[in-house]
Amino acid sequence: MRARSLSRIRMGGVIFYLCGIVPELVIFLSYLLAINCVLSVPRAWSGQLSIISDEQPGDETQPSEHPGNHDLPHDHRQIDLTDSVYNIGQDEKGNQYLRHKKELPKLISFSLEEEEQLMRQAVQNLDRDSAYRWLSKFISTRPWNCPFNMQSHWIEAIIRAAEHNNLPLCKELLGLVASIISIESGFHADPLAVDPSRNGSMEDMLQRAEDKFYQKYGTFMALPPVSRLYAQYRDRYYPRLVACQTEWQIELIARSLTKDLKSDAEKLPSVVRNVINKKIDKLANVIRSKGSMQLKFSKARQVMKDRGDEYSDDDLLDYIYTIDGGVDVGVAAIKPSFIQYAAWCAQGSELSWLFFVGMDYNYGFFSSRNMMEQIRIRDLSGRNLAVDGDLLYYDKNGKLSLEDSETFLAAQEALPMVPKDKILKAFLLEKGQEYLYTDVHQLIIEATRERFGETPFAIIGRRSMGENAEIKYGTTWTTDAYFKKLDRHLNSIPWDN
Repeated sequence: MRARSLSRIRMGGVIFYLCGIVPELVIFLSYLLAINCVLSVPRAWSGQLSIISDEQPGDETQPSEHPGNHDLPHDHRQIDLTDSVYNIGQDEKGNQYLRHKKELPKLISFSLEEEEQLMRQAVQNLDRDSAYRWLSKFISTRPWNCPFNMQSHWIEAIIRAAEHNNLPLCKELLGLVASIISIESGFHADPLAVDPSRNGSMEDMLQRAEDKFYQKYGTFMALPPVSRLYAQYRDRYYPRLVACQTEWQIELIARSLTKDLKSDAEKLPSVVRNVINKKIDKLANVIRSKGSMQLKFSKARQVMKDRGDEYSDDDLLDYIYTIDGGVDVGVAAIKPSFIQYAAWCAQGSELSWLFFVGMDYNYGFFSSRNMMEQIRIRDLSGRNLAVDGDLLYYDKNGKLSLEDSETFLAAQEALPMVPKDKILKAFLLEKGQEYLYTDVHQLIIEATRERFGETPFAIIGRRSMGENAEIKYGTTWTTDAYFKKLDRHLNSIPWDN
């Protein structure tokens, strides 16, 4: 689930596996990995970071102040997936998620429409002129700091993004989006490569990345052919990387590097070359979170496809690095969580539900809702369960892992009469609105209510930033840093004006 700053190709296992088969490939993959590690410095702004939970259950997860009434308002809200027959197997897990995402909304379309209606009733709606005037009153002041000479461009982009994604021009959405843009990029369509608010430089980050790489792969780097090839590429590209000021400049270098690597790959046998070229292609998008809202590129592809917009990767990349495009794609990604949290958590003038949406944008959509679900499962099962927002395991690239997660095993203990496959079918929907309408979720809610009483809809949890943050700044920290920024921005908005 995690959105991260810059991609990291971890191919050590591939290298060792092929070591005795194709020596040329070992050398090529080794310096490919080395070059990629040097490029893989996390982006400097505070958005999507690699997250590793180090929390003990209950240590830092405090319930929200929202009431915990999760009764479904009508029969359509509870959906039993038992009749949907799928061959749940280890090789099929990824495909299961895609099929569920495609089919379940048809079954619960009435419920999703009702959620949207509830959202529209809960927010403070504005007409277009009022929306523009309201944003203009604060967007160029602290802590947002939108450049005054670009203020109209950014305000129009935010308003158009809401309209394009069929969301209301409401204070809650406009204020949240303006805050995320400020936090993630400082109102830069092409974000700066190094956060100007912190000490450090591109050279410092590259050095930390290279040091980390040598710690892991120093043995291979000692091989004369590998060290020679690595030195050649380092001499060619390192000075250019150090000079980079923005993400787009790094993107251009990555494309140049990709071209050179493919040229060198022509020296290898065709079968090997085809495998290598697929790996090289990943370098073309080494910066995984892009644009003014720093959205993970794979997520950008998904939300545009879901919206019915077909983009090639190059066209989507060009679009994201415009003012309009970066905001439009970011708002498209935030839409489902904005609707659901508003529908279920917003009450009167209560605006703390916006923290759920904002924090989920930082460390994974619906994490706040899922962390509360993990607490319910933990309490029902009695299992020592970390609260990290993931019901299933995902690998470093965000793809579904094959092993059973601790939450999945605990859920089987909490619901012993529910078949394992049925729990898995529900958990495969954890990244979207749909999970709320599975009968597995309802069974968890009912069992928790009987034993412990009502529970909040979602919580703000605390997680630690892992290796990417250490490479970026030489230290690690928790999501407290992002929460404090979000808190400052949201509480500075003139909601009543």
